[in-house]
Amino acid sequence: MFFNGNSIAGNIIMENPDKIQSLKQCPMNNPLISIVVCTYNRVQMLERTMESIFAQQYRPVEILIIDDGSTDNTGELIEGYGNKVRYHRQENKGIAAARTIGCKLAEGEYIAFQDDDDLMPPNRIICLYKALCRYPDAVLAVGDWVYIDAEGNSTGKRSKFNIHAENGEPTLIEDGYKAVLWPFVTPLPHTTLFKRADGECIGWFDDARFFHGCSDTDFFACLGQLGPIVYVPEIVSYYRMGHNQLWANNFLGEYSRFLLLEKHLNAITSDRNDLKKRLQFRMLNVLKQIASLQKNGDRPSHSVPGDYLKRGLSLLDLTGKLKYQWYASVRLPVRRFVLGQS
Repeated sequence: MFFNGNSIAGNIIMENPDKIQSLKQCPMNNPLISIVVCTYNRVQMLERTMESIFAQQYRPVEILIIDDGSTDNTGELIEGYGNKVRYHRQENKGIAAARTIGCKLAEGEYIAFQDDDDLMPPNRIICLYKALCRYPDAVLAVGDWVYIDAEGNSTGKRSKFNIHAENGEPTLIEDGYKAVLWPFVTPLPHTTLFKRADGECIGWFDDARFFHGCSDTDFFACLGQLGPIVYVPEIVSYYRMGHNQLWANNFLGEYSRFLLLEKHLNAITSDRNDLKKRLQFRMLNVLKQIASLQKNGDRPSHSVPGDYLKRGLSLLDLTGKLKYQWYASVRLPVRRFVLGQS
């Protein structure tokens, strides 16, 4: 198995035996937790991911694999797991739709996502579940991650949130919606645990709007509207970098952020003026970044409507509109001219 004494996760167990042992002492009659794995043409990475899932210390779990139309030998790999997993294959519809169908098929009281290229430490589910037991009003538990390279080696880089965890204990964030959109925390699917009923309450993922990215941020923000979030200052994921990823297309990445901010600016209530101003500030920066990309030759694809700039500017106040016009009409051309002369 991958998780031996020389692996990343194995080292964590060896360094913290007392802490891990105490976390194993979960309440009697643990609820079923569904681990939903969405995959698409990453069979070589998926094999190591599955090893990390099988090494989870929490019981009971069910493992669902949603194959979003892979054309490699993913099906053959999964067939070898037999009744250890449930397998669902569909035509390629994108990650948001794949996660939604996985959640709908899940039978567990709680759901944990796992991306097909990342790895779980063995105590991930236990860490997050214990935090939700400690704070039963919380709708989401989110933990830290460390970055690994394409070969699975630690880069030494770790996530950083603007949350102070007293004595390294789980910390309750009362305003979950603000925490995600500000953001004070950055929930990634492979770092979270939540109740299936809460995901069902918000209608799962908005796959109609978010065709490229940010469907997960939107999902967790909507969960945050239901109640608090608990931050767990523990490493619950090994996040793989250095291979072809969803965010490789810079323009579509920024446009995804635009769609996220547009959705929540249009929906925000009048009593959330502080958050509205923050989202307007973020929208301004996104529009400026898109303008910069376009000046560098990036162009929107056919899937990006041409009226996005008009829509974005309509959500800014007068000061924001003027700042954008100054940036696009003056600062950006001058900067390009200076760089062109250097």
